[in-house]
Amino acid sequence: MIRACALAAGIIVGLGLAIPPAALAVDYHCVPLEVAVLEKLVHVECAPPAPLTRGGFPKDTGHEIRFFAISLSENPAWIERFIQIANIAITSGRPMRLSFDSGDYDGEAFGCLRQDCRTVKAFAILRTAIVPVP
Repeated sequence: MIRACALAAGIIVGLGLAIPPAALAVDYHCVPLEVAVLEKLVHVECAPPAPLTRGGFPKDTGHEIRFFAISLSENPAWIERFIQIANIAITSGRPMRLSFDSGDYDGEAFGCLRQDCRTVKAFAILRTAIVPVP
């Protein structure tokens, strides 16, 4: 019985080590400059952060990320909501919260470049800017 429990525990630990860790979700508060519909994607370009207020663009695997995109092959309602929220943010001057998975390069399949773009996993418009002080 003890051997069976030890064997089961060893299998569980072994399986746990074989499962890759989940991607690290990152939220970034972006002041959008533009929303653009391109051949394979819709993206939002973020304005550079103001000096001494928010630091820099978010960094992911050594790259500064300033574009956040959704593939045009996604659900049309999801794309439409993304464009609407981005347009509201731009016209009202409000920031957006954009969530992406750190180290996720799936966007390269539809033109989101590894060096400056990430796929949006969630988005929201914020009432006011939340500006962390360094």
